[in-house]
Amino acid sequence: MAASTAKQSKNPFTPGAGTLPDHVAGRTAEFKLLERALQGIAPSEIREDNGRLKKGTSMTPISLTGPRGVGKTLLLTWMQERAEEMEIHVARLTHAKDLVAGDALGRLLKKMAGDDASLLKMVKGINLSVGPLGGGVQLSEASQGYEQLLRARLSQGPVAVLMDEAHHYEENIMGFMLQIGQQLIAEKYPLVMLLAGTPDLRSYLMKIEATFLARRERININLLATKESKEALREPFAKRGIEVEPEALEMMWGMTDNYPFFVQLVGAEVWEALPEKGKRRVDVALVEQAQAGISRKRRIFYSDIYEEMDDKDLTKYALQVAEVITRQQGAPVKKKDIRLALLRENSGLKAEEAKKIIDRLQWLGFIWQGDESYMEVGIPSFFTYVQEMEQGTVK
Repeated sequence: MAASTAKQSKNPFTPGAGTLPDHVAGRTAEFKLLERALQGIAPSEIREDNGRLKKGTSMTPISLTGPRGVGKTLLLTWMQERAEEMEIHVARLTHAKDLVAGDALGRLLKKMAGDDASLLKMVKGINLSVGPLGGGVQLSEASQGYEQLLRARLSQGPVAVLMDEAHHYEENIMGFMLQIGQQLIAEKYPLVMLLAGTPDLRSYLMKIEATFLARRERININLLATKESKEALREPFAKRGIEVEPEALEMMWGMTDNYPFFVQLVGAEVWEALPEKGKRRVDVALVEQAQAGISRKRRIFYSDIYEEMDDKDLTKYALQVAEVITRQQGAPVKKKDIRLALLRENSGLKAEEAKKIIDRLQWLGFIWQGDESYMEVGIPSFFTYVQEMEQGTVK
């Protein structure tokens, strides 16, 4: 492929698009778990006489958590595409802030019904006018209607229910969706449920009275490993016969923080810097040419999050948290220690308020809780940016 052809072809990097990039690096264990979940409900695993699984049950609900920009939507998109390849019906709901009013639940039910006219008629017969707190006859009707429709769909074949931004769902409605789903899973129906959200999804799920959630499969993602980031930067060029010099790759990687969004951003900007003719190589000069654009877009990204943090009066708390983590010099910091530090530093602050502050800082990507209760820096360079903004030293 000539260099000019490579330049004119579609940019293989997808910063912030939520679509699968040309080359997906890392997340091996995560893809393996999702694949196993889908294989467990594949059409070949279903008894033809009653639509249930021949043996065993499908996987318990899966929660997928991570800060913004680390690839949650990518995994959801991959799972949807893979399920469709396997002829598994997918009902995917992306924005659910209006779920309390019934609109989002209605959209989910319509996606569950698909093109089946009889199921669509069933949707129209379900009362979706759920009040702000749920409960009462209306919640019962919505719950019964949801179960009836889901059972009808499962009798026709396997179903994958994918819920993005799940922490925005009204708790009572999410509760009955999960309870019904788990009941059908226990009855050997071919159903997979995936709930994706920012780190505060954990706190949200704790409010739902469903003991089986403690046994859910959990996927917690954050930064890539250095090797994975470099692979994600190099391979899209290599696939098109474009060499990336080692020094240039190091320079590109140095602008990523191993943060998946930045990996795609850096790759995309360097791709756009490729000349129309001639050179088939990414060298240091080319990366330097792209560097100003990369830095500008990183600052815009930081500025938007910082403004949001400032609007919600979180900045002073963020700096206090930063001091606690920095003081540990890389040693693990427990979530409880951060909460206690906030309570010490802010007289009048209540424990529940401190918990909400920590959840919000996680949602913003400032800090991150891994598989256990230890907290760490979310995006290292954003951590530094907030400190420099407060000191007035940002360039």
